[in-house]
Amino acid sequence: MDRIESDPTAAGEPLDPPPAAEHGTDTGGQVDTPPSPPPERWRIGPITELGLILLAALGLWWLSNGWIVKPYRIPSASMEPTLQIGDRVLVSRFIYHLHDPRRGDVIVFHPPGTGDNAIPGATTEAGVTFIKRIIGLPGETVVGRGGHVEICRAPSVGCHVLKEPYLPDGERTASFGPTRVPPDRYFMMGDNRGDSDDSRQWGTLPRPYIIGEAFATYWPADRLRTL
Repeated sequence: MDRIESDPTAAGEPLDPPPAAEHGTDTGGQVDTPPSPPPERWRIGPITELGLILLAALGLWWLSNGWIVKPYRIPSASMEPTLQIGDRVLVSRFIYHLHDPRRGDVIVFHPPGTGDNAIPGATTEAGVTFIKRIIGLPGETVVGRGGHVEICRAPSVGCHVLKEPYLPDGERTASFGPTRVPPDRYFMMGDNRGDSDDSRQWGTLPRPYIIGEAFATYWPADRLRTL
């Protein structure tokens, strides 16, 4: 078993000082000057030490929960079969400080709207939290036709069918659009195309409304996996 020994100095216990020279020892007519006592070590009481430990633990919890990773529970069927009702996911809150959001990322965000309602054309973010997949990137045109999603450089220009391996076999997307994605915005869709309140209803998502990327499920235990 790996162990680490406690350092007595960490608990405020001074190390034993070297033995002082005996007084009166014959050293050729000179008397040794007694050594100076060791400097007083800074000591803290056990209650103060416990308080500092709890404060450090609270700070680490706040840092991890508020700025690094945050857990969420899936309340609806809009991301089935990828995410089931009751799944718990972990969301990275810092990843998009390192790179731009990418097509196919599953993200948590506040949709445009007010309160608990996503509203088309709203200039504020709603208080409700959604989880969807990024389909269209800034500057692209997104259109649903022929049962598939197509990504175009411009309306009806340079279009190609989006490959979506996360959808169940035979899943078809109802026609919509075309929708031009403005700069710094994203087109969001749920994997359960027939039961998802997404960019087809309330429009594109401003980047500042993104909370983070969902990267793993951690509960139930039999669904532990990365996304």
